Amino acid sequence: MTTATSGAPGPPGGANADLGKLARGGALNLAGAMCAGLMGFVLIVAVVRTYDESLAGAFFAATSLFLILNAVSGLGSDAGLLRWLPHHLALGERANARRTVPIALVPVVSAACLAGLGMVVTAPWFAALVHGDAPGETTSMLRVLGLFLPAAAAQDALLAATRGHGSMRPTVLVDKIFRQVAQVGGVLVAYAVDGDAAVLALAWSLPYVPGVLIAAVQYRALARRAGGGGTPAPVRDLAGPFWRFTGPRSLAQICQTALQRSDIVLIAALASPRDAAIYTAATRFIVFGQLAAQSLQQVMQPAVSRHMAMKDVAGAQRVMAVGTTWTVAVTWPLYLTLAAGAHVFLMVFSPEYAAEGQSTTIVLALTMLLATAVGPADVVLLMAGRSGLSLGNNAAALVVNIVLNVVLIPLFGVPGAAAARAAALATRNVLPLLQIRRILGISPTGAGLWRSITYAVICFGMLPVCVQAALGTSLPALALGVALGTAGYAVLLWTGRERLSLTAFKALLRRRGAGRSPAAASTPAERTVPPMDERTLPPDRTIPDGTCPDGMRPDRTIPDRRP
Repeated sequence: MTTATSGAPGPPGGANADLGKLARGGALNLAGAMCAGLMGFVLIVAVVRTYDESLAGAFFAATSLFLILNAVSGLGSDAGLLRWLPHHLALGERANARRTVPIALVPVVSAACLAGLGMVVTAPWFAALVHGDAPGETTSMLRVLGLFLPAAAAQDALLAATRGHGSMRPTVLVDKIFRQVAQVGGVLVAYAVDGDAAVLALAWSLPYVPGVLIAAVQYRALARRAGGGGTPAPVRDLAGPFWRFTGPRSLAQICQTALQRSDIVLIAALASPRDAAIYTAATRFIVFGQLAAQSLQQVMQPAVSRHMAMKDVAGAQRVMAVGTTWTVAVTWPLYLTLAAGAHVFLMVFSPEYAAEGQSTTIVLALTMLLATAVGPADVVLLMAGRSGLSLGNNAAALVVNIVLNVVLIPLFGVPGAAAARAAALATRNVLPLLQIRRILGISPTGAGLWRSITYAVICFGMLPVCVQAALGTSLPALALGVALGTAGYAVLLWTGRERLSLTAFKALLRRRGAGRSPAAASTPAERTVPPMDERTLPPDRTIPDGTCPDGMRPDRTIPDRRP
């Protein structure tokens, strides 16, 4: 068994630079995730409050099918690009990195065109399944959405390529800010012009067109900045390893997206579109924490891939432990606050939504505590090349979700769907945790994890519950409890900043250029250092990943040997 101490751990300077990059990318992506979560919430509120429950439920079911087919069309290319692009860049194979992107993009766009055509053709059948009372409206929505599926799939693949080059900005600006804001604005405009179901679907899907164009421009700029890097390997030599890894991941991606969206479709089919709307509203708040966790994981993926490419398991362990601590520190306050004030939050929609969706929100919020505490185990499993195991884990979770939904929805309705989702989430997160501990010896447990958990439980679990027990369940009582908890949490985070590795965020305060150390100055995608020998290096100069001369290890500190 490979242990976490195997490989060659990087020097302290390299470790600090690595955490600094994670801090900068994570902070940017987290800001984008919060914007996406807010806009997604506003979208749900806008649809629920402006359209009747039946049409709103049909809209959520149709867009859920769109997102499932988008995941199918992606063929797992995002994980493949995030594994192979950093791998090639770390080894100085920039021409191979450049050729890998069309190897991924062409099959993705082709699959999306076929899926979009299938969505248009089968629209009447699916509409009758989820909206038997007025299938015409759902049919028109599905046909409009199918036309934009190729643009959505191409946008996701190109944004994954920019992340593989070490840049989070395109993903944040295009997918988390522009698209989300444009969809909310489009839905409001559609209602203002008294648009029908087709106009509503058009307003939601149209932002993917400028999104894919912006993503293409951003990727081209990053690829040009990275340089050519010699003669690329033949397409067959690159496509074979890429798709052998990505093939199982494509099925896992389908299972993962189906796990997130299939319960909405199943509720609409087994119960009613009205229940689907209530379930969507009750689970919407959970997305805030999920987006925050995903934003950190997206930054961690290239870092873990680089460590795995250099056989540095200890470095991957360090990234996972710190990333898990940060994820808990960010997401647990959200989930605990949501569980403590579920009824208050759901009153934003209506008293009916609050009464019927409260138990769903509490169950899923508590389940997400476990899901985030085990860390990004699936990310580590993928970056270690174990896409087959990841596929098995996601398939098992999807089977658990579908079987329990079919059994529990007819008996318990919306709470039954929540219980099924909770069991599936536990399956999806615990299995990869056990596997990476057995295969790699990697664990999410670090010096700050239990400290982060304790701080969050005290400040956002116990304190708001006690305040509401004394003052009653109301918005002012919840606000008071959260305000007191936030103040105490800030103090605890400051006093424990060393154990929580929060000092890495000092990199955010450094000025670009002269104010930053060479080790943290840029990622490989941000600048290229020409080959040089030791005599041309200044004292203690650090070479960034992927830019070192042959025979030298990245992030190696070169001593000053000049006479």
